Amino acid sequence: MQEDISTVMSWFSSPVYSRYWQHYRQAMAWHQRHRRAYRKALEAAYGPCCYQEEGPGDRPRYADWSNSEDEEDDAEESSSESEIECDVSNMEISEELRQYFAQTERHREELKKQQQMEAEQQGSYVPADQDLHSFSLRSSVAPPLERPGERRTAEMKKLYGGDAAKIMAMEAAMQLNFERNCDLKQPKYWPVIPLKL
Repeated sequence: MQEDISTVMSWFSSPVYSRYWQHYRQAMAWHQRHRRAYRKALEAAYGPCCYQEEGPGDRPRYADWSNSEDEEDDAEESSSESEIECDVSNMEISEELRQYFAQTERHREELKKQQQMEAEQQGSYVPADQDLHSFSLRSSVAPPLERPGERRTAEMKKLYGGDAAKIMAMEAAMQLNFERNCDLKQPKYWPVIPLKL
């Protein structure tokens, strides 16, 4: 039983995976250099208070997986990394980069607005087990800002010209007929549930 556990626990130290671990160490070294450069850039731009370093209790992931070769490679990499200094105080930001940042910010704001609109629309959904008319009779306390139907009348005149009044009367008759039938028969609405695949 003890032999099985040691076999399972040492699969990652097999020579078959040495190339994988070599790439892994290179990627992690690049990641650490990137984090240091990012931290230095933030400190140069905003001061030392903007970037929080990991606490002393934080351990790197998979620290117990490393062997003596890994530690030697890490020591060599860290000594060579300490020689590299990144001075960002006189770094110039090109116009293209500024435009990129501005575009990114616009995209963030558009996304935030879209999320707010979706949240508002989510509030207007009628649960499938509820009656539609009980939700449509919500009233607001504030009076209307314009005369009721004024905008609709203007839109209809723009669309249909002189026949706008006639078409509006036909629409009103159809709507009243529909509502009368709904009141008489009180049908159960089929739930319209959006599929979020």
